[in-house]
Amino acid sequence: MQAAGSRIQARVWRELGQLAMEGIAVGLVFSVLLAAAVYMVAHNGAGADMALAPPAEAALTLASAPQ
Repeated sequence: MQAAGSRIQARVWRELGQLAMEGIAVGLVFSVLLAAAVYMVAHNGAGADMALAPPAEAALTLASAPQ
């Protein structure tokens, strides 16, 4: 009976280890995808809008121009 109990316990530990490794792998993949998405948005999204905006001096000149 002792041998069967130790086999069951070893199997449980193996399954828990496998579950932990799968969780780490999924977390790592998700983190890489999230970092890639943030990188793309930061470099393509805001930068493109700022490049098309007029300089601050031009905006101030336009705002203070007589109508």
